[in-house]
Amino acid sequence: MAKRRSLAVCAQYGFIADQRQVAWQIETEPGAIVDRYPWPGIGTLGFDDQSTVYPTTLETWTRGRPPSYADCSILLMAVVQTVWRKSYEQIIDHVRSNPSLAQALGFSGQSISKGQYWERRMALGVWPFFLFFLGLVAQLIRLGVITGHELIVDSSLLPAWYSQDPGATWQKYAKKAAVFGYKVHTVLCRQADLPVFLLVTPAHVHDSQVGWLVILMAALVYGFRVLVVYADSAYFDRRMFKVVHDFLHAHPAINYNLRRAGKRKLTTSSFLEQWQRLVINPRTDIERHFAWIKRYFGLKYYQCFTLLRVTQFVVLTYSAALAVALAAERYQRPEFHRSRASVLASL
Repeated sequence: MAKRRSLAVCAQYGFIADQRQVAWQIETEPGAIVDRYPWPGIGTLGFDDQSTVYPTTLETWTRGRPPSYADCSILLMAVVQTVWRKSYEQIIDHVRSNPSLAQALGFSGQSISKGQYWERRMALGVWPFFLFFLGLVAQLIRLGVITGHELIVDSSLLPAWYSQDPGATWQKYAKKAAVFGYKVHTVLCRQADLPVFLLVTPAHVHDSQVGWLVILMAALVYGFRVLVVYADSAYFDRRMFKVVHDFLHAHPAINYNLRRAGKRKLTTSSFLEQWQRLVINPRTDIERHFAWIKRYFGLKYYQCFTLLRVTQFVVLTYSAALAVALAAERYQRPEFHRSRASVLASL
């Protein structure tokens, strides 16, 4: 007779098993040994007399009429998944094992399955998530965190996850390797170091083609009273100057490449110092923003393709950054506006 395996279970942990899509939790006393217990379809397991078996609060759907889930529940679940940087399997298990979180998200009685959650999230498209992003920015404006007086515009490349991505294109910069992927155009509030508008395009789209558009949309949507707009030399374009100066009545602090004229230009050291202090240095805030959101919110670690899905992921990532700042402001801890770990540790 084959020797049966024994399983030692500690009281502080527990044993979770799924049978026929119903979650069961098994708790035992410290040091209890699992030897014999018939479990159809899994094999022969055992529990002593002190073991208890009971279903969890939320169960997945097994029979009868399929449950319906509101779109807002799917949206909020996607935001929570992005903030905690969980996979589809992890967020499903996390919501199923936390009844208070499931109730806050709008789930009652039964939890959603992984396949249905993925399909419902993809079916939502981009606009619900983008409107949620705009709503978070509006909340931060109302609280005085975002002012919009000083805006910075720039873009960052995202290498494609799939080598045959139909929405991605190639982009080559001087003295750098070519990148196949997408470009995230971002408008940043310099006072708060938080994004207020974004646009995802294929990588080949030049910054000057959409820079004026994202600045104009950001100012019109929120009604910003813009005082100055910072940008690098890629945005040195007539349309950009016309939008910033003539329409927004702001100062365009746009860097200029002196070698565009084909020869070197002579300038004084005092002029270069002022140019560095007033134009170049403030614009570097958005470069630190890209490094921060790629590292701590996982912007560069996406696993999807096509322009629609990548845009949804980027919007969710930016919404997660704004949600962290909003939570920190609600906790009256403004020093945690850009600290994801500190905010999550306080929950």
